[in-house]
Amino acid sequence: MPKGQSESHRPLAQSPEDVRPLHLLCREGRLYDVERWIADGKPLQLTPEAITKGTRPKTALQIALETGQHSLATLLLKNGYRLELERYAPLDLALRSRRWDLFDLLLGWGGDLKSVDVFTVLDTYSVELYERFRAAGYDLTVRHEMASILGHGTSNRPLLGFVKRHRSEDAKIQQELNIALGYHVREGNEKGVNLCLWAGADPHAPAPSPELVSISEDSDPEDGDERFIGWSAIEKAASHGHLSILKRLGPDPARDDFDSLYQWARSESIVAFLAMMQPPRDLTRILSSHFWWLGDRFPGTGYRSTRTIEAVFGCGVRWEETDPGKLAGIRRSLLSVGDDHLKTIVARVGRPEICAPETYHELLRTPRMQERLRALGLVKKPITEREKQRLERERRAEEIERLMCRYDRAALYDQVWSHPVQEAAKMYGISGVRLGKVCRTLNIPVPPRGYWARVRGGQTVRRPSLPTLHPIRPARSHGT
Repeated sequence: MPKGQSESHRPLAQSPEDVRPLHLLCREGRLYDVERWIADGKPLQLTPEAITKGTRPKTALQIALETGQHSLATLLLKNGYRLELERYAPLDLALRSRRWDLFDLLLGWGGDLKSVDVFTVLDTYSVELYERFRAAGYDLTVRHEMASILGHGTSNRPLLGFVKRHRSEDAKIQQELNIALGYHVREGNEKGVNLCLWAGADPHAPAPSPELVSISEDSDPEDGDERFIGWSAIEKAASHGHLSILKRLGPDPARDDFDSLYQWARSESIVAFLAMMQPPRDLTRILSSHFWWLGDRFPGTGYRSTRTIEAVFGCGVRWEETDPGKLAGIRRSLLSVGDDHLKTIVARVGRPEICAPETYHELLRTPRMQERLRALGLVKKPITEREKQRLERERRAEEIERLMCRYDRAALYDQVWSHPVQEAAKMYGISGVRLGKVCRTLNIPVPPRGYWARVRGGQTVRRPSLPTLHPIRPARSHGT
């Protein structure tokens, strides 16, 4: 039994009114009056049954701890005060007020070290206290509070030093440091990144994000699937576009999955930096991710452009994919992107040095994709034979209409039968070949070969009459 504690407990008050005078004496620091209260056998605490559910009324010991009255706290504990009835955490209260003497006093009178909240311990900035709790078997990494404190600020240098000393012998502490590094990377906090690296954080090791640790730990992988741990700090730097931090972390092709880094790269500068160390390999995997994000799946994550994709294409690796299933997934992503993005992407993959023709045609072959491309004017609708004939008729009709505006058909007929072709052509300022084409289009018969020689020889050659010109379509009135 703790020192000085009597074996018989004092009676408990049945109503808050029974201990209200005692609380007033405690607040005013009237120690001798409290002693008389105790000598009279009056209760020090309220029975749990009298406490309204969901409330935590003030207690005499709580008042003593909040006001820092060591003598009052000692007096209460010596006279049968029961720590287990307190609804708040007395040890936490002593630590938050930085009263190590009160903390030791409570421990001496039965306080449970393991009941202390880990955040309260870590927030004391006391290396001696950290070591004391660790030596007692207390897990300072529960609920990832250590990672949260290290990741949300840079002021707790004592905790950083403690972590630096013990990380190599405690894998949990190392993980907390890695999580904190990931948080600073995500926020772009270079000071926090440098401090975590100084303490020994591993930027290559996967670690869950502080907000997602419960999800990653509680989730069960599907049969045969590898359990997802989290992203490394290097992957986070690439995905958030922090180039200077990425350089500080030092990606290593021997330790990091560079295709994953390309996959999550947020900017073209990240891609260019990675390409200096190792070019991309699995372009299908990389592009699949970028095309998916380009569809603006999560509007709150920020604008995505095609510049990163163009940077990937510019790494000098030709995209060759023959798996229809993988290309179908990419095709679905492309169908959800905006028109401008789709135009840019199609223009890039249409170049054979960037994308294999087989991959290009398989990617764009479906009717839905073709319809989308036709709407954007990127491909023309296939023309049937009947459509070709209709277009040819329209072309001829337009040509006839245009020529009829310039030439008088009857006059032209008289000219070509009255003069050789070359002479008639000069009258119109065109060549003989051109005049022949005009006559054929307007259905004007021309003299056959040898006609003018026979005329000069005195022969009479019958001249055919001018046939009627049947328009292919109703002629439009001029000037409309």
